[in-house]
Amino acid sequence: MQQDGARDFDVDAFLDGLKIGRHHILVIGLLILTMLIDGYDLFVVGLILPAISRDWGIAPAAFTGVFVAQQFGILLGVVFFGPFADRYGRRTTLLICLLCFAVCTYFITWTTTPAQITAVRFVSAIFFSGVIPNCVALASEIAPKRLRATMISIVFCGYTGGSFIGASALAFIVEPYGWESAFYLGTILPLAMIPILFFFLPESIRFRATRNPNDPRIGRALQGLDPSLRLTGQERFLVEEPKRQKGKRGPIGALFQGGLLPLTLMVWLAYFMAFLVNQMLNNWGTTILNHVAGIPMTHVALLISVRTFTGIIGTATVGFIMDRVGAGRALPIFYMASAILTGTLAFIDLGSTTALVVFGLLGYATNSGLAGLNAQAAITYPPRMRVTGIAWGSGVGRIGGMLGPIVGGALIAGAPDATIIYLCATAPELFAGAALYMLGWYGARRRNDPGDPPEPAVVLDGAMVSPAR
Repeated sequence: MQQDGARDFDVDAFLDGLKIGRHHILVIGLLILTMLIDGYDLFVVGLILPAISRDWGIAPAAFTGVFVAQQFGILLGVVFFGPFADRYGRRTTLLICLLCFAVCTYFITWTTTPAQITAVRFVSAIFFSGVIPNCVALASEIAPKRLRATMISIVFCGYTGGSFIGASALAFIVEPYGWESAFYLGTILPLAMIPILFFFLPESIRFRATRNPNDPRIGRALQGLDPSLRLTGQERFLVEEPKRQKGKRGPIGALFQGGLLPLTLMVWLAYFMAFLVNQMLNNWGTTILNHVAGIPMTHVALLISVRTFTGIIGTATVGFIMDRVGAGRALPIFYMASAILTGTLAFIDLGSTTALVVFGLLGYATNSGLAGLNAQAAITYPPRMRVTGIAWGSGVGRIGGMLGPIVGGALIAGAPDATIIYLCATAPELFAGAALYMLGWYGARRRNDPGDPPEPAVVLDGAMVSPAR
């Protein structure tokens, strides 16, 4: 019950009116580091798989279940950690997830069979899933509204940059010290990050206001952001609750009604194909280059580093390009370019300078396409069913993500060289590009309901979703 004499304090208006200062820079910097560590621990198995395969004398295809289990674990983790974070806090959830996947990463050094790694990575993936949503929530809830999407995209670049640490481990640690050293590093980094986050990362003020508008810690936190702020101690701190969508939330069947059936099918096809090829090449990329093509691990690390660097640029700039050119034009081009570049890898010397250029262009095109896919889905559906449309499209994508490692493992087991593998990988990219082209063409004939209010940007599966225009 509200206390007598209490006055309402608009937390949203206060935070949105702040200039960017040391507090924002500190929080965003900590979140970037956290995402960097999460990205490294998630990618590390795929990066060093050839070393494990050689050490154990087991064909790489025997590890297919590891990547499928990771995708399934992420699916389960998202279902659990969303409500958990909304109840107990973003900061608390981050600390728990870091601790648990650090322990799981260490246990991999004790494994001796693919089945054991599969079991450990399944559990690890459950905790991986809690990092990205909470980092994004903290970034969005501290950012002024005018810079919210920008801060989210900056933080997410840290996740893409996790491959940089993996490439460094590949080049300088694994060869001299063994594959276990990569997992020791993956254990030390999150454990070292936990006390830093505990002492320096604040809980979201907006979250605290949502849970308890009379929490005295909110006032102290606000005065820490603006020492000139004068509070009486009788404030009731309020945030704007998410606006209810008009009417009742439609069932899944609404995605197929009112002319939306063709759009939904094209969205699902694009998600499915994009996740399939992404998980196939990300998880098996190092194995294809080293085990199948015979490229030295030091050069493989260089190729991965170049691809990761340009991928970060793509992730950071795709929103700007889509706003200027239009999603219906930009995204099909990115996927068609990815298909052409992937096919090019089938016919060039993968140890050459040309391969470095192609990998750089491929990293930019691929990450731009993935980052823009959720934005396209948001534009496709009207506000009354937008969240449902994005969530179900992403769910179909995860099915493709589980199939991708299986397809990759089968190709590696049966292909005589990398040519066939890269040529096969172009097909999903072509299908995704074609689906997005048709989506843009058909979707141009439809318009969002003019009475629906605009919605803020959200992030799903690690990709920024811009508001529809």
